[in-house]
Amino acid sequence: DLNAQYGMDKGLVAGYFTWIGSALRGEWGDSWVWTIPVTEEFHNTVWYSFALGLVSFVLQIIIAIPLGIAAARKQYGFTDYFTSVVSMICISMPTFFLATVLKYIFAVKLGWLDISGMQSRDYMYLSDFGKFLDVAEHFIMPAITLTVISIGSLMRFTRTNMLEVLNSDYIRTARSKGQTEWVVITKHALKNALIPIITVAGLQFGGLLGGSVLTETIFSIP
Repeated sequence: DLNAQYGMDKGLVAGYFTWIGSALRGEWGDSWVWTIPVTEEFHNTVWYSFALGLVSFVLQIIIAIPLGIAAARKQYGFTDYFTSVVSMICISMPTFFLATVLKYIFAVKLGWLDISGMQSRDYMYLSDFGKFLDVAEHFIMPAITLTVISIGSLMRFTRTNMLEVLNSDYIRTARSKGQTEWVVITKHALKNALIPIITVAGLQFGGLLGGSVLTETIFSIP
């Protein structure tokens, strides 16, 4: 009986505390879809989400922070306007739209990548390194999707913080002492601007893990 299984035969309040006690002990019951314990299925699939989120996070850092710094250095210049336009497009881009466009171009038209899933048909016949490359190939479009929709906000946040730091008195003092622009940016400005940027980036990593569900669904990733 399901009521007895989930503790609901004891009443609403007692049933709730029975459920939450089991949840805190890691007893999440069986999956109705896979007919195996939920924790077992979770363990089998969570690493896909973690790996995808980690790859997207690294790409986000590599792309967004340098572009944000470049935009701040060239305020109201071409680089600044270009970066602003790109960041607004990335922020406004719906996940399902970008994923569909990537699938149409790289899977349907060019035929370079599989349209969905995490393994090719001949996956079981590949070597260990071949299996790694096969999974990595299936990560390309999901990783691009997550990266593009995430870099916009970090790019703008980096630009804003760098502008605030570059207009500080100690930066003007460093420049007046004849230090090169590279030293001013890397040794003085970036060191202080990175503190709030790293905080926001860390929060976004958690968001990537949670926000990857839609992307994984579109690309049929377990």
